[in-house]
Amino acid sequence: MRGGFSAEISKLRSGLLHFASLIELELDFGEEDVEFADRKELGVLIVKIKALADNLASSFRIGNIIKNGIPVAIIGKPNSGKSTLLNALLMEEKAIVSEVPGTTRDVIEDTLVIDDIEYRFIDTAGLHETSDIIENLGIKKTHQKIVEASVILLVDEVNDSPEFINKRSEAIREMIKASGKKLMILINKSDLSTPGRTDELAKKIKLDENDELLFISAKEKKGLDNLRQKLSETVEKGRLNSESVIITNIRHYEALLHVSESLARVITGLEEKIPEDLIATDIRQAIHFLGEITGEITTDEILGNIFKNFCIGK
Repeated sequence: MRGGFSAEISKLRSGLLHFASLIELELDFGEEDVEFADRKELGVLIVKIKALADNLASSFRIGNIIKNGIPVAIIGKPNSGKSTLLNALLMEEKAIVSEVPGTTRDVIEDTLVIDDIEYRFIDTAGLHETSDIIENLGIKKTHQKIVEASVILLVDEVNDSPEFINKRSEAIREMIKASGKKLMILINKSDLSTPGRTDELAKKIKLDENDELLFISAKEKKGLDNLRQKLSETVEKGRLNSESVIITNIRHYEALLHVSESLARVITGLEEKIPEDLIATDIRQAIHFLGEITGEITTDEILGNIFKNFCIGK
């Protein structure tokens, strides 16, 4: 937000301040039915600033990736190979692997860089019903990590029934619906597959539009290159490689959302010709939140601008 781009936002904000001052003057001279602010020019400026705010706000997801890495939750039933998968991806024995279900009772995290992007892999406790207090705490954390993650790797086994896999994947979709998260269903232990088994599962497993279905063997490290490729495709590489400004500050992001909301109301107000005092209120809010980004917040700016730039007769 430094340099020329900050100057551009400041310039647009000044234009908005100018129109806000004109509308305030109209309110002061309300009885004389005068119109100082050109509504067409105001509309053009509002649309331009809103488009900029929306574009910057949409970059926050990419900015968050740059700053914190992409969180990837590895989930599934106990002993499905989640920890083996984590170890295979990291190429080290990060997680304890055992034939005993419930070995992983807490989340285990580590990072891996794929195509210059950092991924934060989170190995979670197996999802199942249990009376074990410690395991239940781990399962509760698993649900929390599903909510926090951007990508969900649901690990099932090649010998699981398609009905079982569909039931589990549907439950995960219900948890992450309308969140934009990516679900990848990984059918593990494909090295134990019988002839025709993978084709059968591929036909019967239900997928939503953005889901992925991959067959892997974490133990034999098969299918992992394909998995890495699919993970890489989840990132907007074009935007990362461009020279466009990317927001990484949560305060800037929230301010941009407020700017967009305020200006959306202004656009609607201009179209529906609502009273000027209501339009002026939304413009003032947009000016305030733009100032939070550029550091130009002052009190009574509009009044000061009126006395500075307009000659008002008595």
